[in-house]
Amino acid sequence: MPSWTQLQEYTRGKYTLEDDQPSMMSMVWVYGDGRKQKIVIRRFEAFGKDMVEFKSPFARKDDIDAETLLKKNSELPLATVALSGDVYLAVYNMLLEHLHLDDFDLVVSRVAAVADTLEEQYVRRDDF
Repeated sequence: MPSWTQLQEYTRGKYTLEDDQPSMMSMVWVYGDGRKQKIVIRRFEAFGKDMVEFKSPFARKDDIDAETLLKKNSELPLATVALSGDVYLAVYNMLLEHLHLDDFDLVVSRVAAVADTLEEQYVRRDDF
């Protein structure tokens, strides 16, 4: 189980970061077909524990019916759909103490993939 600092060092060493702040990092995941997907990783505290949030925007509020996305939540293998302001996100939160570096790449890639799939399916553009 890495500390947040160790997680940042690992991420900096493996990926090109778009943004790099003390409690937040972001990158753009690029797919072979040219599609791109932004993913944000941030540290926060809840219930006296360090948490890590992975989130990836995929649509604007007016692009998709909220009920459609709520139904889609039950089918998603990793991440859930959330609305932040007027942007829909694929979100996955976990305890930092349960995160293993071996799993980090899987979580980052899957949250990005969930968001990109939803964007492609419902928005039919590559905005995020």
